[in-house]
Parts: sequence; structure tokens; C-alpha cells
Amino acid sequence: MFVLIQSWRSNCTYTPLSYITGGILFLFLSFQAILLCGAVTIKSYSDDVEHAINGWVANVPSDVQFDQEASQNVLERITEEWPLVGYFVGGADFTGHTSESLGPAMAEELRSFMNYFILRRIGWSLLFIICGAVIVIKSMERVSRRSYSSSRGRMAGSRRKRYDD
Repeated sequence: MFVLIQSWRSNCTYTPLSYITGGILFLFLSFQAILLCGAVTIKSYSDDVEHAINGWVANVPSDVQFDQEASQNVLERITEEWPLVGYFVGGADFTGHTSESLGPAMAEELRSFMNYFILRRIGWSLLFIICGAVIVIKSMERVSRRSYSSSRGRMAGSRRKRYDD
């Protein structure tokens, strides 16, 4: 980001506030990236979670419907098997699902929740980047630079006069 901003505003220099903003932005984006990677990892587990749930509820008759407590117990077993899921998913209420539909329903809900979570992480990251870029641009100082070609021409002209005398 700093290189891109510097290329757009080549007549400005960074101030200490610019560098502090960059450091804070790095910390915020690092946190968002860690959460995003965790969500992507959990999403990759969703097929395994579905197979595990189907195995756990295979002995339950297909006409028995799960209530909130039973579906929460299944979620607790999931968090025992995949502890990372417990950091992202707090509760489960799959009331009315049977042993045949519980696995696909929970896996699809996990995918959907992780997609929304990933979208929020991307949104927060973009917001941080935009705010950080605005702060860095506003904190830059203008520098008046003489162009190299005009100073070279003056120097060459002054040398000629000196040597012609």
C-alpha cells in the first residue's frame, strides 16, 4: 500500500503518523487474516463433519426428531473432534430434523455460516485498508522538489559561462 500511495503522490513524503498508521493497519489486517484462515479451514471440514454426524446418528430411528438439546449435544461432539469449530460456532438448534437430515443440514449451516463469516472478514479488511489509506494520504507532507533536468541545465549554462571567460 505504501508503494502504491507513493507512486500516486510522488511529491509527498511519509510522516511518523503515516508509519504508525501502517503498523496499526498491519495488526488489524493480521487479526482479520487469522480469523479468515480459520473460517476457511472450518469450511473445508464441512464434508468430514457431515460424514461424522451421519455415523453418530446412524443408530437413531429415522422417525425420531431431534430437539435443541440433542442437536447441541451433536455440536459438542463436533467441537471435541474439531476444536476449531467451537471457537466460531456457539450453539445449534436443529429442532425437527431426523437422523437422515441432521448431517446434511448441520454441514450446510456450517458452510453458510462460514461463508458469511468470511465475507465479513473481507469487508472489515477492506474498510481498514480504505481508512488506513486515507489517514496515510492525509498525514503525508508535501515536498517541493526542483526537477533534475532544470537544475542540470542551469548548472551546465553556468559552467559554460565560467569556462568561456
